[in-house]
Amino acid sequence: MQQNDQNTFDAIVIGSGISGSWAAKELCEKGLKTIVLERGRDVKHGDYPTAMTNPWEFPHRNHLAQQVKAENPIVDRCYAFDESTAHFFVKDKEHPYIQEKPFDWIRGYQVGGKSLIWARQTQRWSKYEFDNPAKIWLLHSLAHSL
Repeated sequence: MQQNDQNTFDAIVIGSGISGSWAAKELCEKGLKTIVLERGRDVKHGDYPTAMTNPWEFPHRNHLAQQVKAENPIVDRCYAFDESTAHFFVKDKEHPYIQEKPFDWIRGYQVGGKSLIWARQTQRWSKYEFDNPAKIWLLHSLAHSL
């Protein structure tokens, strides 16, 4: 039997969220032939049906109905789970698990995982965020020592 090089990979990354995407990036940069497997859909720019909806236009003013909260005690612990984002979360009934330790397994089945439900922001730190405070501290120390 001949091996099909087209379907041979050095690494398989499961999930395209923040961790999976970063792992795939690092593996590719090290020269490994990498595949990322994602179970969810590819969210396109127009797939944000509530992006331009004002809070008062939601049936519950962008709060969840008590029944939804009661049916999803785990996912409801996430600050971003509300009427405007509920369609990006996996509900507790769809993916039940037994919580043995204080860890809330909140999931989003779409390309990018939960990065799409982090209140539409992700901090992108660079070396400058760490260098500048050190320089300011050094200048401040030098000014006080003169």
